[in-house]
Formats: sequence, C-alpha cells, structure tokens
Amino acid sequence: MSGFPALERPVGGSLIVHASESWYDDVASGRFDFFEKLAAKAQAEGRTTGLMRAKGAASVAALRQPEHVHVLIGPRQPVGPGVLHAHPGYLRGFWYLDPAGVNMDSSLLRAVFDPAAIDAKAARYFFDGVSGWNLRENVSKFPQAARGALPPAFAVVFLQEIEHFANPVHYIDTQKILKLVAREADGRRVYVKLHPAQGDAMRAMVAQMLRKAGNLQLSAASIHDLAQASDLVVTQNSAAGFEALMQRKPVITCARCDYHHATVVAKRPAQLVQALHVAAQAQAGFAFEKYLYWFLAQQLLEPAKPEFADRVWARVMARVQGMAATDGGVVEPVQGKTWAADQPVMTDGADDLKSEQQVTGPGAIPDRRP
Repeated sequence: MSGFPALERPVGGSLIVHASESWYDDVASGRFDFFEKLAAKAQAEGRTTGLMRAKGAASVAALRQPEHVHVLIGPRQPVGPGVLHAHPGYLRGFWYLDPAGVNMDSSLLRAVFDPAAIDAKAARYFFDGVSGWNLRENVSKFPQAARGALPPAFAVVFLQEIEHFANPVHYIDTQKILKLVAREADGRRVYVKLHPAQGDAMRAMVAQMLRKAGNLQLSAASIHDLAQASDLVVTQNSAAGFEALMQRKPVITCARCDYHHATVVAKRPAQLVQALHVAAQAQAGFAFEKYLYWFLAQQLLEPAKPEFADRVWARVMARVQGMAATDGGVVEPVQGKTWAADQPVMTDGADDLKSEQQVTGPGAIPDRRP
C-alpha cells in the first residue's frame, strides 16, 4: 500500500502529491522509494499524506489552499509558495525536489558552483563510486546496447525532441548542429545517437543529413561507449551530456540547461563553431569530481541514504516557511518567472525515468560515503 493514498478532500496541513497521468499509478502503487520515504517522514511529523491527479478538479482546488504542501510530478505549473517539484535526476537513484522546477527549469540553473567550497576527498570518493557503478554496469536512463570498443571520433551528438516546445528552450536546432559539427570535423567521424522517443520528422531529417555528410554515422551503441570514443560531446541539454561528465568529457550544450556550469554553452551557430575547437582546452582543468558531488550529492536527494528523511523534510519545511533550503541545496526561483503549462516536464522525453527507482531491487546504489 502506498504512503500516498488517493485523496479527495485534504485536511489541514496535508502533504499532497499531484501526479500527471503518466506518473499517478506508479506513485499510487508505492513503486518509488522517494515518495514512500517522504510519506513516512511526513506522517511521523504529524501530516496527512495523499495523492491527487494533477489538473483534476480536486487538485486545482487543493492548490488554492495555502495551508497544504504540494509536491508536483509531471506538471510544470504552478511555481510558488508551498509548491515543490519532484522528478528523478539525470542519474539513477537521485531525485529533484525543487521550488522552481526540474531539469532545465530547476533552481540549479541560477545556482553558483564554487569548487573551492567542495571537499576534495569526499568528492573523489563519491565520483569514483557513482561513475564506476554506472559505467561498469552500463546503466543509463534508457536501456543501452552491450558495451564494446568503438573507433575514435571527433564528436558524438546526442539528439532530443525539444524543438516543438511552445516557449523554445533550445538555442540551436538539431539540423544546424549536425551540419556544423560534420563540417568542423573536417572528415573525421561524428557519431549521431537518436533519442528513444525520436519523432518521425526528426528521424527523416537526420537520414537526409546522413546522406549529405559522409562523416556522420548513426549509432545505436551505448551512450557510454559513444562518449568514450569521442573527443567531444555535443547536445542541446540531454541527460546523456550529463552522463558524459562521468568520463570527464568536454561537453557542449546548445539549450537552456541546469548543468551548464560543467559545459561550454553555445547560444549561436558561430559560438558552436568556436566551441568545437576550444572546448577540450577550456574544460581541461575542470573539477569534474567536485561538480558531480555538488550537483548530485548536495543539490539532489538520494533516497537510498540514511540521511534522506531529514534532508527531504528540511526542503518541505523550507517551503512551509517560505525560505530557501537550509541543507546546502536548492535556492528560490527568480521572482516573476513565467512558465509554459503546455510543455512536457522532461527535457528529453515525457516519461524519461519511469522504469527505475523502485522501492526494492536493482535500482538501489551501494553506499559510497567516505
């Protein structure tokens, strides 16, 4: 039985999860340990917990009642006092709980990464554990082909489906990215990896580009092998770009992205051309170990850790009190920010991490703390 049972009329001070249709049944069945442990903590603190279908009449009415705490998974709206947005992070086992949103809309978009403030020993231990497990086990957000060596390449381009958003978040479209990367590679191989949810129009465009540019090579290989074989990783804001950081790869992002601190950002075609030739040098001394530790261990939440209950509750209470989080995590959203309600929640697929993070089973990651 789930810690968040179906709720029609909340009582005072409830903790309510508002889940879109693609998430509702999984939350209701108790599939995610994130929500089960959050519910246990909330109930221990004397709060009633319940689940509502996002955008339903009961959900809309409850969101108007300021005495409750609202956790949204799926919808981007609303953003405001008493509201938190939950979603699995880029790597398995880590979750957002953020006042502004998730992925490209999260508070990390405006957060400052200060490597000098990060403990090097703790970061190295964490990085080795996380990257070692994910790369060794070939773990990613979607199932991957078996690992194997690939011929070297100038770059790999990880594609997405984000160019249809009502309020665009990409800086450079896919066709321009492929054209420029292929040209600047000067005959060297460029791998192209389709997204599992790639639409027909994008697939047709890619096929046309492959015919025009002889050095573009479509690949279904594991994203880890593609990143390993490539000098550069290019994407708009895909999770695959974040995953490439585990191999200390120079990553170029061409869209709004909350892990931009660790990438070279290209907002215009001319900047992408320049980045393709300077990114490796620019990122040569980047603190990859500290960055993953800061982003995942300090900013996101890990249900498998014993301190999860206290950390997640600190974030809930921060919203109750109308303050920023006090656990070294996310900050308040910029005031006056507008959000497009019709945009899907994920930057690269509406149901990106639906298959993992189970209450028990292989979703758990061994303790990596020093």
